[in-house]
Amino acid sequence: MECYACANEATRQCRRCARVYCEVHGGDVCGECLSPASTLPSFNLYRGSLLALLVGTAVALWLLVRPPGSGEVALTQFDTTPIVTEVSRTATARPTDVSETATPRTRTPPADETRTPTRTPLASDVCDADEYEVQEGDTLTGIAEEFAPPGVDAFIYSSQIAFANGQSVEDMENIQPGECLFLP
Repeated sequence: MECYACANEATRQCRRCARVYCEVHGGDVCGECLSPASTLPSFNLYRGSLLALLVGTAVALWLLVRPPGSGEVALTQFDTTPIVTEVSRTATARPTDVSETATPRTRTPPADETRTPTRTPLASDVCDADEYEVQEGDTLTGIAEEFAPPGVDAFIYSSQIAFANGQSVEDMENIQPGECLFLP
């Protein structure tokens, strides 16, 4: 067999490309495999890479620019702030019998009765059913932790209680025993 580059007798075969060559045109591999041009990627590889980059850029721009279709929700429309709704409380007349006279009711506890702080809403003469009478030692945060609906953070619920009672959270930290708080 002859060398690929000259008419001399081939003494070796290239391990990379399997060409036969003589000792003049290579060492462990042939001279073609040793040339710098053989290590460069082909023109088709460059062209394919540029085409893939162009298509990827076009898809990325399309995803950024296109408006959301019907039924889709854009991520910018989500609001992570809690929604606090104001509950309007209007005075409702309670039905009374004709024979009753309208006299103010006052509650005077007996002298031997001692009140222990409880953390349950009391159906007292002062507070309505949807209100909580503040007990000795109560805090707004403690009330919110106890009565918060499932899945609602106590801090968020305390701000809802303050808002429903027409005050700020800072003002509500000075609650007094006997006050009636509306619990939303």
